[in-house]
Amino acid sequence: MRSVLTTIPLALTLSVLSLAYPAQWSQHPFTHINRHHAPVTETEGYARFDEDKVFRVEISSVAELKRLEETIEAHNFDLWSNLRIGTVDVRVPAESVETFQSLVHMPTTVMIPNVQDLVPDQTQLLRTKAQGQWNYTDDSFWANYHDLATLNNFTETMIAEYPDLVTRVSMGHTFEGREVFGMSIHGGHKRSELAKEDEDKEDEEMDLEETVESWWSWLFRSTKKSKHNMKADHKKNKNKKKKAIVIHGGQHAREWIGPAVVSYIAKELITGYGHHKKITRLIDQFEFVVVPVLNADGYEYTWTTNRMWRKNRQPTSIPFCKGIDPNRNWGFMWNHGGSSNNPCSDGYHGPEAFAALEPKMMADYITEKGNVVSYIDFHAYSQLWMSPFGADCDKTPKDDEDIIEAAMGAAKALKDVHGTKFAVGSVCNIIYQASGGSLDWTYGEAGVKYSYAVELRDTGKHGFLLPEDQILPSAEETYAGFQHLVNFIRKREKQWRW
Repeated sequence: MRSVLTTIPLALTLSVLSLAYPAQWSQHPFTHINRHHAPVTETEGYARFDEDKVFRVEISSVAELKRLEETIEAHNFDLWSNLRIGTVDVRVPAESVETFQSLVHMPTTVMIPNVQDLVPDQTQLLRTKAQGQWNYTDDSFWANYHDLATLNNFTETMIAEYPDLVTRVSMGHTFEGREVFGMSIHGGHKRSELAKEDEDKEDEEMDLEETVESWWSWLFRSTKKSKHNMKADHKKNKNKKKKAIVIHGGQHAREWIGPAVVSYIAKELITGYGHHKKITRLIDQFEFVVVPVLNADGYEYTWTTNRMWRKNRQPTSIPFCKGIDPNRNWGFMWNHGGSSNNPCSDGYHGPEAFAALEPKMMADYITEKGNVVSYIDFHAYSQLWMSPFGADCDKTPKDDEDIIEAAMGAAKALKDVHGTKFAVGSVCNIIYQASGGSLDWTYGEAGVKYSYAVELRDTGKHGFLLPEDQILPSAEETYAGFQHLVNFIRKREKQWRW
């Protein structure tokens, strides 16, 4: 009698929900929800992943890729790597391993036999959060991952300690009310002697260029500008609004290495100004906008509740399936493939473009600035330096030659540090179709020529759970690649007349 009575409230609840959300329940039955996609309450503690496995599936054709994609979507398995012909990594809950193996008939390898073995203990996380003052100007800070409050403190400290060099930049607020902010790094009011030396050298180089051009003009009776006018234009352009380079991490919450690397790049730029000639020159010529964590709500959730959380924390049409994937919600060819219409999926693209607050605030910022020449969205994992496009695989950027050349140089400079290899190419060519991504919008809509998405370490041994001893090496090599990229832009874009 008791067992019958206990089923009545559940039946009534299901009936009410099916009336309130008829379309969603017909498309997404309860069998599509696994325990790690439903919200974990504070009373349940930090989510565990005991005996969950990460399988690497070998894909040899588009047909096989489609079948795997349909299986993942139908059972809401956790896609770890990008869908592509080659290999795809999928996390499968312990209770679903047999189901997965019975459905997937392609060759598979177990990459991680027990995910929980790689998840940091919650007491360790809390101890890391409780640590006192950090020295943000040496490398010790990058011996650990840090929670949102600590990363925010890093940003605020840099702003306070270097007021002539760093200013605060606010993007807006998340659904849960957290501010998304970062720093603008630009040449200080007190110009360094190193910067002055570079300017004098550039003027000398310009004199040489003008001399060669004047002979060329004389020889062919050209109507080129006079040396006097060219110098006047050069000095005038020096006073123009600097071109900006925008970088951020943490669009996907569980990819902790992104915020770590982005904060390291900021530290290197700030502490190098006035001390290293090349860095000083770059900061005097560009504005660097650095936002360590774009998806603040999601990132915080990975520290307090669920290490594997990917999306933001906005409500959806299904009450217990929160979150939109921010990097499937940008407004360039939104919902054109490579994303999901299932609110319970980690790849849910949202009800409409820019419904997610995080991509909307970043897109508004870039549009309003109007001077952004490069944008890099740092992710994990797979070691890829990717360029547009991801939504339209028949489309090639008109600037593709420059974009790819810059990326290949960055990948080489990165490899020269620790030997880490990054593949380079467009999203479509290097992985597979994925619409609603940030780099497509920044290039296709905002006109940001050098737009990239970079997938950091590793290639699958640890996946999103990259050990802390790899933070600093990853940051060092990525910074080298980033520095090369900025120098490439400086040299290639001669029309800006630096």
